[in-house]
Amino acid sequence: MKKILLLSLVLCIGLAGFSQNAPSVSKELLNKTAEATMVMNTDDATNFSNGVNMMTNTDAFASSEEIIGTTHYDLFSNGHIGNRFFRWEDGAMAAVWIYGLESSAFPDRGTGYNYFDGSAWGPAPTARIENTRTGWPANDDWGAGEINVAHNGATGLEIVTRPAKGTGDWAQANFLGPAGIENDLTWPRIVTSGENNEVIHMVSNTYVEYMGQTTGIVYSRSTDGGATWDPHNVVMEGTGIDDYFEIGADEYTMVARGNTVCVLIGSAWTDLFYMRSDDNGDSWTKQLVWEHPYPYFDWNTTIADTFFCCDNSTHMTLDYEGHAHVVFGINRVMHLEVGTSYNYYPYVDGIGYWNDMMDPFSDDHDALAPPQYGYSKSEMIEDVNYIGYMQDVDGDGEIILADDIMSYRQLGPSTQPTITVDEFGYKYVLFASTTETYQNDTYNYKHIWARGFDVVDDSWGDFMDLTSDIVHIFDECCYPILPTNTDGNIHYIYQADITPGIALDDDHAYQENRWTYGMLAKSELTPSFTGIDDVEVIDNSQVSQNFPNPFNSVSTVNVTLEEAANLSLVVTNLTGQKVMEINKGQVPAQTHTFTIDASNLQAGIYFYTITAGTSQVTKKMIVE
Repeated sequence: MKKILLLSLVLCIGLAGFSQNAPSVSKELLNKTAEATMVMNTDDATNFSNGVNMMTNTDAFASSEEIIGTTHYDLFSNGHIGNRFFRWEDGAMAAVWIYGLESSAFPDRGTGYNYFDGSAWGPAPTARIENTRTGWPANDDWGAGEINVAHNGATGLEIVTRPAKGTGDWAQANFLGPAGIENDLTWPRIVTSGENNEVIHMVSNTYVEYMGQTTGIVYSRSTDGGATWDPHNVVMEGTGIDDYFEIGADEYTMVARGNTVCVLIGSAWTDLFYMRSDDNGDSWTKQLVWEHPYPYFDWNTTIADTFFCCDNSTHMTLDYEGHAHVVFGINRVMHLEVGTSYNYYPYVDGIGYWNDMMDPFSDDHDALAPPQYGYSKSEMIEDVNYIGYMQDVDGDGEIILADDIMSYRQLGPSTQPTITVDEFGYKYVLFASTTETYQNDTYNYKHIWARGFDVVDDSWGDFMDLTSDIVHIFDECCYPILPTNTDGNIHYIYQADITPGIALDDDHAYQENRWTYGMLAKSELTPSFTGIDDVEVIDNSQVSQNFPNPFNSVSTVNVTLEEAANLSLVVTNLTGQKVMEINKGQVPAQTHTFTIDASNLQAGIYFYTITAGTSQVTKKMIVE
């Protein structure tokens, strides 16, 4: 992708948190365009001639972070960020990404997977979880176990499952497309719904022409663990040829909670909308978020003057009351001649927000225009539906960057947003944003920025740079993901390497990309969250004796809460020295399990203290 020249700035260290009105760039830069070509559906880029840059930054993570895996394959998504990070309510977590270290053509490509058991992540994987080459995974819980899907680029999709989360062998099954395009399904998404997360929902791209569309998406559902599918590879009403010329690679994502399932669809060239089912996929309704100013956009016929748009990146979640929340990157594009080339505006910047209690955005060319630039028909309101943007790190009132700006297939300088909403209504958004003062000789790096909506103050709070630590001073940080379920912390993963851009787009040589896990207390973004569990009381009967006891490997403790609380376990020895701590953060009212691993404990008598809110229970245990 072509870049444009920018002003230069001497490197300095930025602050971690910011609170100010949206800054601007100069009108000259705002009106500059760059030419790009729509990346048509291909399994992956064909340019493998870059070689591998052996420079790495493996140890670059802050104290609140941990590297959970590495890869050389750095095209995480063509558009929307899929569901690749899941958190169970007992504190366990699973993360997946596109694994591949053999950069000549990535014959080892597949799903990189790591699991957090409530106290520690496993070792970084050294191989994919499938037995064949795959890409673009999506994961979710499935009953008491877990499920993952990825495409193999030759014969459809590969679905892997195991009945117990975090342990056991994966069972793999091939999934084919509709008659005539059996082998062509790509870029899948998968979620589960129902009382026990037993209903499987999956959408994927057809890769080739199907049912009149250049490419489209098909939906399948299984209620018996994938043994049978009904419906099976259907084009959902409202997504087919009567509505859209095409729906391309990664232009969709999925979310589920309870019996509700949503498929969010959109790009710079189509409406932004979602299909919603409240009955585990039996029936569906269509909800518009943003109406495209050029309906039925066709690269071969549509001539489009400049309009503000979704920048190809969006994300969605459902809150505990079933309301939908959508975030999306903002950019501006035009298509002045037939063919797949177009122009975009690399400096047009912003993260938009919408929920289903708001009116949809209209089809006006300027409906999504950032509010700080004075477009009279802009429908964006700062701190209401315009909630993210590049930060004025050096405080001079203007965004000044280095010589070039790097754009991804997600076009905006602030892009790739992700959102979660907790049981109390607190909202948390992360996004990747080009960040001034952090740069190499040519580009400014993207950092991961966070912002929260405080339900007590009824407002969006300060911005926080989650990657401002000195270890990230020469890191490009992108593709953040928040899970649907949270506790007293936000948990997230993101990808980082040492050079802006994508090797598969010929921006730089292949190099090590680190998948990093991070955690931040919610009170850092939403101060009123502090003390929300102060009234919680537990007594001895609500905390089990560890079992087995005595033990020499692992033992478990169950804690039953009648109210949501901040929950933790601390193990001390006979002298009162703390030897272990497990903090689950803010958790809902239910039974929670702690697993105590004795592998690093000497034989003897210990005490474990459960803290829930302001109350504590202490019991004795014996390690043999």
